[in-house]
Amino acid sequence: MNLTYWFDVHSPWVYLATQRLCDLARRHGSDIVWRPIHLPRLLDEIGGVKPLESTPARVAWFRQDILDWAELQDMPLRYHPQYPLRNSRALRVCQLAAELGKAEAFVTLVLRGYWAEAADITDLDQLARWGEAAGLSPLAVRDAAVSEIYKSRIEKNTEAAVARGVFGVPTFDTGAKLYFGNDRLDLLDRHLSRKGSGG
Repeated sequence: MNLTYWFDVHSPWVYLATQRLCDLARRHGSDIVWRPIHLPRLLDEIGGVKPLESTPARVAWFRQDILDWAELQDMPLRYHPQYPLRNSRALRVCQLAAELGKAEAFVTLVLRGYWAEAADITDLDQLARWGEAAGLSPLAVRDAAVSEIYKSRIEKNTEAAVARGVFGVPTFDTGAKLYFGNDRLDLLDRHLSRKGSGG
């Protein structure tokens, strides 16, 4: 079974969920179809709520919740000093990596850099270094990061996500069901187990 992964590196929940999803997919023999989307545009399109633009009480809870989950998963997490950084260049290279079968390696490096190491995801040199570490050509990474072609592909992914009923990230799409959020991976695991057993 293929799992479509709708994601944006802009989300800390994507940082927490990605490696868990990859491990889960391997365990079930599922392939991941990586679909980077532009989350702010998706939320604008559907009239969705941006968590850090909610009420002060909800923002305080959100920040506590994400840190609690990071501690539970034993993953370092801290907001970038200049958060939010523009996500467009990184997303375009995520699309390139997906097309070349290098998405897991590249996306994982970007997420860890942004959410644990205060790295600049807008910097072409940094993106090229991550790309090279993931097995991509640094030149191809630089080209994709500023490419109108890859900009268009992210826009098309985002439009497809809206049409599919995606309202946030991370979203895990089995084709029959959508599972939204790092805290729904156990439900996805259960679903795939039932499918694997013919249930």
